Amino acid sequence: MDPVDRTERHARLKELTDVLFRTRGFVPILLVTGAVGSVLAWMAQGQDLLRTVTDIGSDHTGFNGQVFWLCLSVVVLAFQAWFWAHVIVESEFGARERWPYKLYLTWTPRLLGLVPFALLFIALWRVSSATAWLAWVLGGLGLAFLITLWARLPLTRAMQRTSDHLQRTGNERAAAAIAVPLRNLRRIIFWFGVVYASITLALIAIDPVTLPVFFGPAAVVLTGCALLIPLLITLLLIGGRFHLRIGISLLLLIVVFSLWVDNHEIRLSSSNPELQRLAIASRPSLQEAYAKWRSQFPPSPARPIPLILVASEGGASRAGYWTAAVLSQFEMETRGEFSKHVFAISSISGGSLGVAGFLASIHDEKTKSEIAAGNTTLRKAVSDFVGRDYLSPALAGMLFPDLIQRFLPLSFLPDRSAALERGWEDGWIARCRAIPCDDQDLLKKDFLSLWPVEPSHGWLPAWFIGGALQEDGRPILTGNIRLGDTLDAWDFHLVAGRDVRLSTAILNGARFPYISSSGTLSNPAMPQAVGSVHIVDGGYFDAAGVETVRGLAQIMLAKGGPAADDAIQPIFLLISNDGINPPYSFETGARIVHTSVPIACRGQAVKSGCPGNDGGLTTVAPDLFGPVQGLYRSRSAHGERLKTLLYRYAPSQAEQKSETKVYTIDLCSMEVPMNWALSQNARRVVDDLLSVRPVSEKRGCEQQNNKDFGELVKLLQP
Repeated sequence: MDPVDRTERHARLKELTDVLFRTRGFVPILLVTGAVGSVLAWMAQGQDLLRTVTDIGSDHTGFNGQVFWLCLSVVVLAFQAWFWAHVIVESEFGARERWPYKLYLTWTPRLLGLVPFALLFIALWRVSSATAWLAWVLGGLGLAFLITLWARLPLTRAMQRTSDHLQRTGNERAAAAIAVPLRNLRRIIFWFGVVYASITLALIAIDPVTLPVFFGPAAVVLTGCALLIPLLITLLLIGGRFHLRIGISLLLLIVVFSLWVDNHEIRLSSSNPELQRLAIASRPSLQEAYAKWRSQFPPSPARPIPLILVASEGGASRAGYWTAAVLSQFEMETRGEFSKHVFAISSISGGSLGVAGFLASIHDEKTKSEIAAGNTTLRKAVSDFVGRDYLSPALAGMLFPDLIQRFLPLSFLPDRSAALERGWEDGWIARCRAIPCDDQDLLKKDFLSLWPVEPSHGWLPAWFIGGALQEDGRPILTGNIRLGDTLDAWDFHLVAGRDVRLSTAILNGARFPYISSSGTLSNPAMPQAVGSVHIVDGGYFDAAGVETVRGLAQIMLAKGGPAADDAIQPIFLLISNDGINPPYSFETGARIVHTSVPIACRGQAVKSGCPGNDGGLTTVAPDLFGPVQGLYRSRSAHGERLKTLLYRYAPSQAEQKSETKVYTIDLCSMEVPMNWALSQNARRVVDDLLSVRPVSEKRGCEQQNNKDFGELVKLLQP
């Protein structure tokens, strides 16, 4: 090769390398826009999030306020992607006339601006044929956006010529009105973004519920990403100017500040501490609680009294809505007998939200009056609370105050967990506006206030919310009964020495990794000297929630236990929702208890939601994603193993006075994603599973549900 040609090739390669390095800021823009768009387009949670916004399957499908904000937020994200990519080009290469590789530097920012439109088009197209019109609307907006970018240069040149003409003709004020914005457009947009982000941050820090729920979860995510791009690119440009490693510097900043900054403190009750300590000490023991439960029934019953222990599996709003539906349906079918026979409920993660709605509704006198008057049903009353949008507050708290707090040396901003709790509190208030209730601030009240010392509403089932302690992995239970050393678990109230709001109690077991932060509990009353401990999601230890009720039953039914000599029939009711539960035999339709692979996945390991299908993560990068997937799968498998052990070795009375029954009511659908917001379509899928239909129209799982449901209802008949 000619030395001259070789030199020219090296020069061109060096120039290309230099251009790519100086435009490395394109990569974070692509990652931000591509990540959020891909979640909406290809993840089940993202698809249902769009259904939540567009109300697919409801009676009012069409254009609404949240659809408008969705479209607007896509346009804003697209503009930010293009504008800040263009800022990189202008900052690095100056005037257009001096640009090398003009095609690359001109069209890459434009294509980055089109990424949100393209991915949202795909997402809406995949959601349902009913959203095709909206997909085409976004497609049209994307085309208009591209045309505007193409026409921008001729338009700005024409405006500059007009300004120059006005200047020459003596109209200096009019000329300045055109020229000043043109010269300072970048600065104006930057400061507008700063002011907009600051106002948004302040409003969400004060009230993380109202605005996010009004805009909808999709708009919250897209807006958060749109406000993140200017910050990232500005820091990148500053780092380039002063030769700083911005990415590493920010990471080090987060790590250093985390040594003393912690805004994840559990919100302890603000009521009188002395009264709280008295309420904690006044909780009944297991023996006392059983005696109170037993007093509802005749001393010498004609047949064994069903004693029901309920375990509700975790899974965000999917678990909450399914749990609420199942419990409410049992209560309606048995005309109130069900809750009388339920001694205790153990709930994990989102299942606790459904339990909260159920218990709050069945002891609410105004709700009972509305039901008696035929104005509503228990199912509707509970579902109205559980089915609301709680994802928007969580996302807003995560993307705004909680994210900013990571880079500040002083802890003063609220975290995403507090936003989720406030979402539940406002959700109960909204439910009480729709269906009258006794106390619209109930979820802001102390957890133990649900069980007053002298109740006027009769028996209310005991409730144990399962969390896990980050420091030792043991369960930590938030409950209204003193268990002492009878279970191998921490008692939250004894560890904290205080009570918490009902909303916080729910979150004590629903701190799903990353979506909700772990909760910090300072100065715990524990044997070992520790400054603070942290509570994480109860699913880490027992995703099914069965271990608590199994342990309770062992103690109660063992020789010398409270229920050892009584004429009772122990019944376990497992409410399962994750689609990976003990399946059913092809031949007999009976449950198989030695495996946890769902029947729909037999021979279909590539099917969505089946074990072995993780979206290709371990296939692409097994060394990176394999351990994470293994930990997550083992979390679910541990819960399934505990359920299997309960099936095989259910606790019973020493003298076997009656057979112990174990019933499972499964969410027989993989169509309901695990999310803190459920679309009308997802809620309809859940509701249909408990609807009255001919058995011939139901699948094997639904038929088994019918069988178990019918048997338990029959056992509760007087």
